[in-house]
Amino acid sequence: MFMKQLLTFGVAALGTVAVPSSASDASIKGAFALSGTTEKVIARLSIEETGPLSRDLLITFADKTTGKRIAQFDEELTQELHVLATDSAFSTFLHEHPGKAGPDGQFRVAMTFPKPGVYHVFADAMPTGLGQQVVRFDVNVSAPAGATSSQPVSAPREGTDGPYTVQLDKAGLQAGKESMLNLTVLKNGTPAQDLGLYLGVPAHAVFVGTDDLAYVHAHAMSADAAKGAHGGHGAAHSQAGPVSARMMLHAQPPHAGRYALWIQFMASDEIRTVPFVVDVAKGS
Repeated sequence: MFMKQLLTFGVAALGTVAVPSSASDASIKGAFALSGTTEKVIARLSIEETGPLSRDLLITFADKTTGKRIAQFDEELTQELHVLATDSAFSTFLHEHPGKAGPDGQFRVAMTFPKPGVYHVFADAMPTGLGQQVVRFDVNVSAPAGATSSQPVSAPREGTDGPYTVQLDKAGLQAGKESMLNLTVLKNGTPAQDLGLYLGVPAHAVFVGTDDLAYVHAHAMSADAAKGAHGGHGAAHSQAGPVSARMMLHAQPPHAGRYALWIQFMASDEIRTVPFVVDVAKGS
């Protein structure tokens, strides 16, 4: 099942990004986007236009050493590939799953973008035997050739999704150091009682650096389950039972600076997404 979330916030925009101007252009080679991890793959993206703002994204991975296309992937949180996208002003966020790779190792994911513009698309996968690999593609969706990013807009420090708000203790965030953050999901101002697991965990957190597009995908756990555990991507931390509104999030931003952050969780059987903008201090 595809999952789409649209937010209404933004931060300072980036400069010009060179991207293909139409769906008919040749495939795009991705840029490795996972700090602190060795690049072991080369990924390419082809685009098929299916509507004014809808695209089918065809993604393949190849072993960087051998050049051979990869056809086997491990599931991470029930999925072989997570595809996440934000526009260049960080005002929207999409999270999709294409299902299993085809026999030739190709993934096909349908995405509908909310507006024209340049989008940063992150393909987050676990090729068998290679560990987590994340590749970024810069995609132009119905924007004029050579389009720049959007104008800067006001950036609230936290947001809501319908009746849900997330309280996040951001004070402990430090660059290059795993930080443990408290978060609480509120519904109409009180701790939510209708939360469920989303892809096997209570909540997801996606950080994207607003200066260099550094990428971090972490997962929250209930406060009790988090004791002695770590919530980084790739850890075996799925849990069962009721989901508490009070959670712990382990995250390690790679450098100091500003990040766009989205917290995603399941509430009343619907995926909710709450945006933040956070400033990460230098590590001590």
